[in-house]
Amino acid sequence: MEFIVNNKKYAILNHELYINYLMVNEYFRTYAKYDYDIHFDFLDSILSRDRIDFDDILEGTKDLEELIEKEEINFIPPGLRIDVRLNETFKITYQDLEFEDVNVGEAVPMLIALTTLLNYRPIVSLYQIGDELNHFLEMFRTYRKD
Repeated sequence: MEFIVNNKKYAILNHELYINYLMVNEYFRTYAKYDYDIHFDFLDSILSRDRIDFDDILEGTKDLEELIEKEEINFIPPGLRIDVRLNETFKITYQDLEFEDVNVGEAVPMLIALTTLLNYRPIVSLYQIGDELNHFLEMFRTYRKD
């Protein structure tokens, strides 16, 4: 999948995007700071399995690709700004929210979480979204250190 933010083109392989959705789904299910009823329906078939193989991910990726083609799924909120820093990390800005030193591997899952929270009902305040995303990044970075 390719997408453009700030007139710059980015790309992610669809199966990588699918895996990112799996990670974000697990975050909201198990590690979220606040209580949300968030899960992605298109993941239900893979999550119901006892064991997940790479072929299962490729099969699930086809479901994701269909949703992308139908424009039923998008993880780039309007008004998002991404700046590449000299140290090759990102500064991600959405309205009053600003996240510095976001690594490449953290950016897409964070954008999925951001967009999910922006679309969540009942509405979540920007303050709570910022708090949740900071917690998300802390959890993500702690996991990488383990």
